[in-house]
Amino acid sequence: MKKLAIYRFLYALRHNLPVLLLYLAGGYLLSSILFTFTIRTLFGDYVWQHNIELPDLSAQSERKARVQELLYTVMTDNYNLLLCEAMLVLLVVVWLIARRLPLALPKALYVCPAGPREKLRYLRIYLTVKAVFLALLLAALTLFWTGTLILPAPVLAVQVSLTVFTVIAFSLNPDPGNRKEALKKCPDRVTEKSSQTVVNVYWSGLLLLENTVFYACMYALPSFGWLTAACWIPALLINIWIAKKHLTPVLCTMLDYEKIYYPLPDDGSAGPQ
Repeated sequence: MKKLAIYRFLYALRHNLPVLLLYLAGGYLLSSILFTFTIRTLFGDYVWQHNIELPDLSAQSERKARVQELLYTVMTDNYNLLLCEAMLVLLVVVWLIARRLPLALPKALYVCPAGPREKLRYLRIYLTVKAVFLALLLAALTLFWTGTLILPAPVLAVQVSLTVFTVIAFSLNPDPGNRKEALKKCPDRVTEKSSQTVVNVYWSGLLLLENTVFYACMYALPSFGWLTAACWIPALLINIWIAKKHLTPVLCTMLDYEKIYYPLPDDGSAGPQ
């Protein structure tokens, strides 16, 4: 099961590679535009607030050196803001990538004599491989875009806990099968899966909100110590409870073939008799 799960994930990764690269390029472009706009705004405010006069245009080298010095000062003073913007863009990119790599049982496992226990084991291995991949991807992109993974210990503790649950929530997106087609042809047969809705909609949204608040606190608070980090314990407990309650039910929804690939009526079955 382990080899099969890894092979299937690598196959899905290779199959979706062009789209994933497009997401990465789009995220990089978006972050560049966002950074440029933010730095321009902050630079203008800094020059205006401190009543700084730049050298005359005739002294190009001196003016360029002065502008670079001011830009460095602005970026250093607002490092946390730029980090927050980068991380939020990265989370969106990772979420989009996760959507392209849904959890899926090979169709052969639906007809083979493997029992539910073996199928759940396969799904858990697939989920683990996918979560590890997304975590490593997020770490690599963070290092590439921000230049560092080292943060103060209290900040790092909260960030790691949020990242772990965010990656798990993003990874728990089952294969939709033929759900869209079934909604058009026989909507009465399509049933909502409560645990799947909780994870894919509410929990993912909650984690995005938690990440936004966390990075906003990093920027707004003068210091982020262990006392501030302790305030995130309730959020941590809520995430643990949601993961424990809904992780296995989401995986179990994939064990029934007809709940993934709904039997559809023939196109001509509804015609006149």
